[in-house]
Order: sequence, then C-alpha cells, then structure tokens
Amino acid sequence: MNKKSIILSILIVIAVILAVALISNIVGTQKSLDKIIYEAKIEAEESLISSGLAVYTKDIENEDVGESTTSAQNLPENTTSTPQPEGTIVQPKGNWNIETVTAISVGNGDTVPVPIGFYYVGGDLSTGVIISDDKEDQYDGQTDKTTWEYNRNLKGNQFVWIPCEEEQYVKSEVWNGTTQKPTGTTSTLGTLCNVGWNKTTNTSELPQIRKYGGFYVARYEAGLAKTITEFTSTQKHNGSNQVYNQEGKPQSKAGIVPWMFIDWNMSQKNAKNMYNTESVSSGLITGTQWDVMLKRIVEKTDLTEEDLTNSGNWGNYRNNSIEYKGRIAKADYSNNWNLVAFVGETEGKTSIYKQANTNWELLTTGASRQTEKYHIYDVAGNVLEWTDEASLSKAGNANETNSQYRVLRGGNCVMGYEIQPACYRHGNNLVSYTHPSIGFRVVLYLK
Repeated sequence: MNKKSIILSILIVIAVILAVALISNIVGTQKSLDKIIYEAKIEAEESLISSGLAVYTKDIENEDVGESTTSAQNLPENTTSTPQPEGTIVQPKGNWNIETVTAISVGNGDTVPVPIGFYYVGGDLSTGVIISDDKEDQYDGQTDKTTWEYNRNLKGNQFVWIPCEEEQYVKSEVWNGTTQKPTGTTSTLGTLCNVGWNKTTNTSELPQIRKYGGFYVARYEAGLAKTITEFTSTQKHNGSNQVYNQEGKPQSKAGIVPWMFIDWNMSQKNAKNMYNTESVSSGLITGTQWDVMLKRIVEKTDLTEEDLTNSGNWGNYRNNSIEYKGRIAKADYSNNWNLVAFVGETEGKTSIYKQANTNWELLTTGASRQTEKYHIYDVAGNVLEWTDEASLSKAGNANETNSQYRVLRGGNCVMGYEIQPACYRHGNNLVSYTHPSIGFRVVLYLK
C-alpha cells in the first residue's frame, strides 16, 4: 500500500469515528431533550392538578404506554342531586375563569370559586367558607380548622366568602327599621351616623359579583405587617402620631396587633399591596361590601338586626365586658389617649368603663370567640375600620372637598356599643387622620 492510500485510509477511519461520535451525540441529545420535554410535561400537568385546573384521567388510546392526560371536562358535577364531598375540585360554573379560580365543593351541592394560590380551609355557605393563602391550612377531611380554638394554628392569611347576586349587592341605610340620618352638623351624632355619605355603588365592584356571585372579605381586621416592628413604649395620640402610618402588606390572621395609627391614604395603599397576582387583587373594603357582609351575618347567624344597631353582645366596646384569650393594650384617656404597648398573651374578661372619655382596652385580632360571626371577627368594636366610601362631610370648611373624607364603620373600643354599633357610619375624619382605635379591613377581587 502506497503512502497516498495509507493517508486516505486514515482519513476514512477518522471520518467514520467522527460520524459515529456525532450520531451518538445526536441520539444522546435527543434522549436528553425527550427527557426534558417529558419532565416539563409532567411538571406542567402536576401544576395544573395542584391548582385545580385539571385532574388526571385515563388515556384509553395510550393505555399500554401508561401515559396520562389532563382534562377539566372530567371534573365531577356538583349539584344538590349529586353533591360532592367538601374540598373536592368540581366542574366550574359556566362563566368562571378557570385560569384564575378553582371550583371547590363546600358541601350540600354548593360550589365556591377559590383563587389560584389559595386553599379551601373549611366551612359551608351556612357557616361561612374560609380560604387561606398557605397550603398547610388546606382542608384535610379530618380536622375542623374553622373553630376559634384552632384559629391560631392556621398559617396563612384567611378570607371568608360572602355570596350575593347583583340585585343584592346594594348599600343599606335602614337597619332594624331605623333609617340612618345625619343631623346636618358633624359635632352632633345623628341616627346611626354622624354625616351623609355617597349612596352609590362603584361600578368597578360589579364585574366580580356578576361573574362569581360574591366576594371575599378578610376574616380579621388588618394586622400589622411582618416588616413593621411593634412599638414597645407608650404611644401618645396627639393628632400627628403616625407610628404605624407606613407602607407594607397587612396580615389577616389571629393574634396579630391590629394595624392602627394609620390614615385612610395609607390604609388604601396597603390594602392594595396585599395581593396583585394573575388570579386575584386586593383592596380596601367598600361601603357596599360592608353592608352586604352585615346582612349575610344576620341571615346566617344567631344575630338579629337589633344587634347591628346595638352591638354590645358581640363587640369589644369600652362599656361591656367580653371573654378573651390573646394580647391586650390599655389606653388612658386622661393623658391624651395614651396607648401602652401590647402585653404578653393573657386571658380573662375586658374591663367595663361606663363613662365616656375614660380608659379603654384594645385586643389583638380574633382574641374573643364572642366577636366571631360567620367565621369573621371583630366586625363590631375593637377598631373602627376605614372604608372606600366617600363621606359628604366638609367639617364647616368651605375650602375642603368631600374627597378629603372617608367613612369608618363598625365602632371601636373607645365608644359605647349603643353609640357606634356595627352598622354605624362615622364620616367626619380627614383621610390623613390617625388614631390608636382606627384600622382597616381588606377584600379580594377575583379575576
């Protein structure tokens, strides 16, 4: 064999080796790609199933391969004639957005939309349906996680479903046969209110009601953000104390210091800060939502409308005593509303201060089972709560506009239960006003 033939043979061998290596590399790469694609498919399917958008079904055509497909069409129907167990993912209603909510059976053939990222905790439409943003709180069919005794064991922020149709979603001004009427002056208490208010419902609230037939309200008064440290010394309310008037994400859990010393501007901002995902946003409770919530509480609990106009038996006010287990902070009116720091957890009964302009006691969220109605806490008493409802107050100043005032609801521990009951509208405070007995509550908007 001559030199030229030897060189040619060597080149052929090298080419064959390179070709084999290339083919092996392509096959290996393809196998890797196939593995990546398969794993991505499985991960996507598991994500869909865990979010409730689909369930595993048997693929008849590929039975021998052992593959699974996902289909929302195979979810069970949930009706009064075919009721599914609580916590079951079921067929969504016709116009629900299955990309943002999961249809969950809450028993009795009733279905509730649960936003993606939240989990059904327990309860039904008669007792109140609770959801949480922490998967550890999810309904397990064994533990009743809706009780007052269990509320501190829940990890996530909790909300309660308030079902209503569009014709029910209206403001109310007649309570227990009495019409709310201001006196015409902000210095004198009117009938169940102290000023006029905007009686229309914002059109931006209606799409959710039309689509899903209800809304979620925070189970608790807004609790202080995790990013804000509690004050440890006595705080004096002097009209400019803004100790908690900071931006952050509120909590809706038991045993949290209520987010007080905060004005309306910051309350609205922080309520919106809580959530803004592809499935849900949040905001400050509105006047319509407050009224509809009260009507639902009366409809489904042992309360009557009289308890909305005189709320002594289910709220933390200065002139009644309720049992509690939690943390408490006492205020001293004689020293310009000084509020001491919250002490460690105790239990007992709150004190009674019969005279106006005397001491009062503030509780952490969900501290008393007496305040729980329809699985919602502290709608009456504890702290007044800012709403998005516009007040018609101008406080006698021609240079001020109505937009500078907002309505507070629910009464607080400073006042008597007969003076500021759960339905009361308090609207003569500027949006920049803060007080240790004023906080807020968050609602959810499903997309």
